[in-house]
Amino acid sequence: MKKYEYKVLTIATALAVSTKQYEKIAQEFETQLNELGADGWELVQRIDGFFFFKREMK
Repeated sequence: MKKYEYKVLTIATALAVSTKQYEKIAQEFETQLNELGADGWELVQRIDGFFFFKREMK
C-alpha cells in the first residue's frame, strides 16, 4: 500500500498590486512550484489560497 505525506502552502491570491508586482509574484510562485515538483511534490488541490500537495513516502 502506498503511503503519502502532505504539505499545505498558503499563498495570497487576492492582492491589490500593480501589473508589474503581479508578474513578480507569479514568477516567484512558479519558481516555488518548480522546486516542489523537483522534490517530488504533486499539487492535489487549491482552495481559497491554500495549496495542497502530496508525495509518495520513500
